Amino acid sequence: MTAKSTLSFQHVAKVGLLGIIFAVLATLLIFIVGGPSHRIPQVAAPALPQTADAGVQGFSFVQSRDGLVDWKIQAKQAQVFDADAKAVLSDAVQVTLMGPDGVVMTVTGDDGTISTLSKDFVISKKIGDLALVLNSGYTIYTTRFTWDNQKHRVWTDEPVTIKGPRLEITGQGLDAFLTTQEMRVRRNVRVGIH
Repeated sequence: MTAKSTLSFQHVAKVGLLGIIFAVLATLLIFIVGGPSHRIPQVAAPALPQTADAGVQGFSFVQSRDGLVDWKIQAKQAQVFDADAKAVLSDAVQVTLMGPDGVVMTVTGDDGTISTLSKDFVISKKIGDLALVLNSGYTIYTTRFTWDNQKHRVWTDEPVTIKGPRLEITGQGLDAFLTTQEMRVRRNVRVGIH
């Protein structure tokens, strides 16, 4: 009887194993035939970029303080996004920052973005460096800079070169405060005196 029960147990084990294999194969076949859309739950597609509320040719924005022009930014083209409170500027973006004694800095870039709420802006150049020309005789070269309107600060995290009369400074990152006419290169500073 032990031989017959062992044989019967082996037969049941084989049939059970074949059943499991058949169930796994059937499940795989259903997933393969059903395609990926039946296996993966549908998710909402990410929102596409918002279209501009307005397109402007000859964009100009002037910020005044105490009745005097503080700065102005101009571009040949702009797209205004009201929901994001910003304007995306392109094609010859020009910035002029003013001080109590006149123009303090001018720069021309390829593109930029301005927040219509905070009045902060970013200007960049696609190829080469921006040249931020200061009335003090110095020029700051970098690929991108940001204007912090509340602090009246020009800053960048990019490499910078400052050239002036008999002086050249290079480094990484810059903070320039126009009201106090102070500049600080953040790190990797090298100074050359000519």
